[in-house]
Amino acid sequence: MVRAFFRTLRTRSLETPDERLAWIVVVATIPAGVVGLAFEDAITGHLGEPWQIAILLAVFAVVLWLVDRRPAVREAHELSLREGFAVGVAQALALAPGVSRSGITISVGRLFRLDRDAAARLSFLLLVPTVLGAVVLKGLQDVVLGDLPPGWQGPFAVGVLSAWGTGLLAIQWLLGYVRRHTYGLFVVYRLVIAAIIVLMIAGGLRSATF
Repeated sequence: MVRAFFRTLRTRSLETPDERLAWIVVVATIPAGVVGLAFEDAITGHLGEPWQIAILLAVFAVVLWLVDRRPAVREAHELSLREGFAVGVAQALALAPGVSRSGITISVGRLFRLDRDAAARLSFLLLVPTVLGAVVLKGLQDVVLGDLPPGWQGPFAVGVLSAWGTGLLAIQWLLGYVRRHTYGLFVVYRLVIAAIIVLMIAGGLRSATF
């Protein structure tokens, strides 16, 4: 896809599926990057209350359940750039705790009638530039320019490799699962977690300040 992207700069055309998909990923990455840089402090300071997380978990569980009932007739490279940008706008919403990045991008993909496998693959393709940008930014701020104790390099390397390995295994499992099943399991999971948070608020274990 990287080769395809640079090839389009030379030919000034989008002809192959890889070329179209590369540009969909590019335009879909822009909203999250812009919103993350512009509103990082506001998001950190005002979002993440338990009641907010419970509401967002439940709301987007219902959204996923509804859109997963739509017929699947398209592949990811068949999206228009405008639809790709819409997926990116949805991804930016995941900066709010309680909105799953993969969940909401898959939901919008299914809304545009991607099949379950294509929606999941597009979601994980969008993960690469988004997380890479965050790693570079936070790595510069908190690691390179941060005040870390001596000997941090070893644990840091182990953490990065562990996250990489477990992430690949999780993606492999999820893609294999959605080829054979609906997203119903993840709908139930989100609703159960939302209910647990509500019970914790009701029991006084978490604050309910609005």
